[in-house]
Amino acid sequence: MSEWVFAKLSGAAVRRDPQETELFKTEDAGEGEYAGTDALVREVIQNSMDAGTGDGPVRVRFALHGNDSLPDPGRIASYFRRLQPGLMYRDISFNGAGEPQLPHGFLVCEDFGTRGLGGDPYRATDPPDQTKGEDFFWFWRNIGRSGKTGDDLGRWGLGKTVYRAASRVGCMLGMTVRHSDGKQLLMGQAVLRIHKHDGTEYAPEGFWCSGCNETETPLPIDDEASLARFASEWKLARKGEPGLSVVVPYVADELKAESILRLAAVNFFLPIVQKRLVVEIAGDGLPGGQAEYRVDDQTIESVCKKLNWTGKARQKLNAAPPVEFAKKCLAPTTEVIPTRLLGESRIPSMSEEAFDTRTLQKLRQRFADEELVAIRVQSALPKKAGGHEIGELNVFLQRTAVNDRFESYYVREGMTITRLNSKLSMRGTRALVTVDPGPLASLLGDTEGPSHVSWDTSNDERPNRVWKTWKGRVKFFAKIVDSLVELLTPPPDKADFDLLSDFFSIEQLESPQRKRKPKSEGERTRDFDPPDPSPRWYRMQGKGGGFQICDSSQLPTPVGATLRVSVAYDMPSGNPMKHWSKFDFNFRDKASHIKFKLRGLNARATSGNVIEIKVEDEDFDLVATGFDIHRDLIVRIDEVQEEAEHADKPQEVAS
Repeated sequence: MSEWVFAKLSGAAVRRDPQETELFKTEDAGEGEYAGTDALVREVIQNSMDAGTGDGPVRVRFALHGNDSLPDPGRIASYFRRLQPGLMYRDISFNGAGEPQLPHGFLVCEDFGTRGLGGDPYRATDPPDQTKGEDFFWFWRNIGRSGKTGDDLGRWGLGKTVYRAASRVGCMLGMTVRHSDGKQLLMGQAVLRIHKHDGTEYAPEGFWCSGCNETETPLPIDDEASLARFASEWKLARKGEPGLSVVVPYVADELKAESILRLAAVNFFLPIVQKRLVVEIAGDGLPGGQAEYRVDDQTIESVCKKLNWTGKARQKLNAAPPVEFAKKCLAPTTEVIPTRLLGESRIPSMSEEAFDTRTLQKLRQRFADEELVAIRVQSALPKKAGGHEIGELNVFLQRTAVNDRFESYYVREGMTITRLNSKLSMRGTRALVTVDPGPLASLLGDTEGPSHVSWDTSNDERPNRVWKTWKGRVKFFAKIVDSLVELLTPPPDKADFDLLSDFFSIEQLESPQRKRKPKSEGERTRDFDPPDPSPRWYRMQGKGGGFQICDSSQLPTPVGATLRVSVAYDMPSGNPMKHWSKFDFNFRDKASHIKFKLRGLNARATSGNVIEIKVEDEDFDLVATGFDIHRDLIVRIDEVQEEAEHADKPQEVAS
């Protein structure tokens, strides 16, 4: 018989209501979006990949089911009646039979091609050494503690928290089929609040199990009838194959199948391309009205084309992952050129000394010719206990014919580290960074924090146990794309007359204009033709006492894009933008003499001489007039890649 078991609180026990679920809620969530979707997808897939048997790809399945697919009311009451006292803080109503009165459905997460939860299911204390053979113990009986090593994607012991965080009733139910012995075991876990039941105070953590043994250790359910019934009433896809199936009951309504599909593609496109991972998503709301999608190396490109990519750049949701580019990088014919061993005596830096002269010239020429460049960066990683390890990562770079902004992808052991990127000013270059299992992957993984979205030098407790002088090395690897692009792009040896093409000067009619010094023969000529300017989707031109910005015919207009327009009067020396004065003009002053006419866009003044315009229609136009016609006007346009945060509250510009 199954039951919920919670530990009684003694007088000496510390009273603590768990807060771990907040670690996995992203601040980037939009309206109507579940804030833990990204963490759920990352943790589920990375845990499954860590548990792979190596016999073919790991397959991970997410299936969202509606409320009408829940087990019948009597069974639901038997599952959740005991949780009612611990859920009072969530204001969840229960009927007289003990059934939660919630309209939500449930999520089933399953993996295949994995070893399942092996080890001693009755173990209640730490094993003598942290081996992978005790998965059952580490998964069910520990929170914030892990048996994982530096060879694993995750290691905080908090990954399973994402299941409970997504459940309105704060629990998960899991059935495993073990690869080692074929046994099937069923268990559940709830983490609620401290609560009283029948007059006794209980801890927040409880187990759904078959009771306890003489040491008060909760025991898994293993009778065939209960296992078969569980698999049937919760719609499991498993048919006896090894792996783990986790049910998340009463899942958050904001959790959408399409979001799971999109995040799986972004975060794990590389192992999918490498045929190490297959992801399946089933549920309502998928693109094209399909009931289910399978994402593998053959389908990922077509799936990505069906998805909406209008999300935030910091989550890599503003563009589809570079699947085609990744396949090119990983091709067997790609030549990877190693650097010399860097950082043996000091923090590494990317300079010309990283290569011999001939190799560097070859790399620079290939990069300039828009060929794929593959470099293995090698650096010493000093250890606290003797000597150093050699850390390696691969960087793939390719310059493109267009000057567009591309996301740079950093991938550790198959998982995209989404918050790492190249400089916003880095244009016309595709980049992919891969870190394979090894010393560097171990160091970087320890810096990532529970959410694994960045390499953070503030997470020092774990790296400090093994490494020394590691923070500068982590920063070096986090900026490796920028450093290599700068190294492979030597300073120009000729004048570039298009360098300041984004600056526009209005002719000053009543004063002499500065002119180039003529040649001795009196003829002003160039000794070479300037290159054609890069095509843009917008253009700017002068107007009487002002300027106009409108759509260009060279490239399609990206609706929703944002431009930052900075304006100042020219000066004989110094930076005009830094010397702007409110006495010249002030966009934030409603009584200003500067007038704007807008069409197909929204504009707001973020400071006295800066406006941001967001394009809403392909045919857009902004005209600004009222400037002093006797002074040169400098206008600079920058494309805004991410949402900017402004210290001052922006104001709508007057039209």
